[in-house]
Amino acid sequence: MITQRWSDRRETVAWERERQRERESWDREDEARTFEHRRQAHVAFYEAVKGLARTAYNHCYGFTEEPELEEGWQSDAFAKLAQLQFYADRAVTAAASAAYSAAWSWGQYGIHDAPDDPSFYERQQKFDEAELEMLLLTRESLSIPEADLTLPPPGYSYPGDQGGDEGPDGES
Repeated sequence: MITQRWSDRRETVAWERERQRERESWDREDEARTFEHRRQAHVAFYEAVKGLARTAYNHCYGFTEEPELEEGWQSDAFAKLAQLQFYADRAVTAAASAAYSAAWSWGQYGIHDAPDDPSFYERQQKFDEAELEMLLLTRESLSIPEADLTLPPPGYSYPGDQGGDEGPDGES
């Protein structure tokens, strides 16, 4: 009888340990799945907001036939922003909203085929700054390591950089 009791206790402990391992495994799987959804939402929005900015740029530069942007030109980026807001933290959400707003206003208020308009460059600069902020926060949020945080991401330069207009051979 005592032996049976000890056996039952060992079995109960082993069973509980196994259930705990399963719960931990499920938690890890849920965490990995959620991270993948977060990553996909970040990437999808980043691509959409870049497309929004490209549309604004092409419109203002006159690379489009129509003098007005087509109805719903911002819809894809807006839908992806809503999805991102579900998965991103507050800092990334705020930065993403700022990047979306900057790209939208660049296209919405830009003048068709007027690249010499000073507001074109102001809006472009505003978008570039908002996009850079969003990119840096997104990388941090997704735990993407950065070798040297003092360097700007490829394609950007921080204000006051020296020699930012040099070519690959070091000449301007």
